[in-house]
Amino acid sequence: MTQTTEQPPAGTDAHADDKLAKLTRMAGQIADFFKSYPEAEAAASVADHINQFWTRRMRADFLAAYTARPDGLSPLLRRALPLIRPGGGG
Repeated sequence: MTQTTEQPPAGTDAHADDKLAKLTRMAGQIADFFKSYPEAEAAASVADHINQFWTRRMRADFLAAYTARPDGLSPLLRRALPLIRPGGGG
């Protein structure tokens, strides 16, 4: 298994930081899996996997942490970010 470089932004709530660190690690593992896909498919595949298998809350927390400051994410995750559905709604 490869080591991911994604790092969650630092916050003040240790529990929330732990949850975000887990989401970040999971997203990195998903991106690692799909990075061998053709570039045109990789970001969409990452987002599709997250949209299908993550809960609304997980997606909302991840997007809230990284939409404005995606610099801690790999390039593939940065490209997938706008394709991830928000947590609210449907």
